[in-house]
Amino acid sequence: MADELDPATKLDIYKLVISRYKDLITEKESRSISEIRQQVSPYSDFIRKMREVMLNDIVPYDPKTHFFTVAQRAMAYVRQIRTCEFSFTFWMTFREMDELKVGTSMDKAILLAALLRSLESEDAKVMVTKSGKAFVRFAWSGSSYMFSAESGSLLAGDDAMKVFSDDPAAYSFNDLIYENYEES
Repeated sequence: MADELDPATKLDIYKLVISRYKDLITEKESRSISEIRQQVSPYSDFIRKMREVMLNDIVPYDPKTHFFTVAQRAMAYVRQIRTCEFSFTFWMTFREMDELKVGTSMDKAILLAALLRSLESEDAKVMVTKSGKAFVRFAWSGSSYMFSAESGSLLAGDDAMKVFSDDPAAYSFNDLIYENYEES
């Protein structure tokens, strides 16, 4: 009969296994640009349900009037998800992030962009810097906004684009477009 291991020893063994197989995990978790863009889709069942929850007291929903109010709800929801980064590529589903309340900054950015797209934001997109930091850019009522998936902060107007002064944007995407800003 095997001995029952204490939690600290189990954790050390899990770390060892992950460390040993992190390259394989990264390989199996890799996704194409097309697959990543599809995650921003406003039409997944999870995103539709979240949209309904966020709009439960706003009937009828008019994006010209209510978008920013509901966008703030979406950002508050994403802020409740703790940010963690891994030493290997690992994607979490929206449902997994919702259940565990944890996700990478990229996963959180994709979730927020999908929610904003479901709220009829045509220009909401994930923006990724050269160092790999993920942001969500969107516009409303003539102003530009930039949400930091890592910190949960929201910048507006000229401050929104200043985030790229030291760490330029490398690429951006949503379910409709992909733009690469790096030179070939």
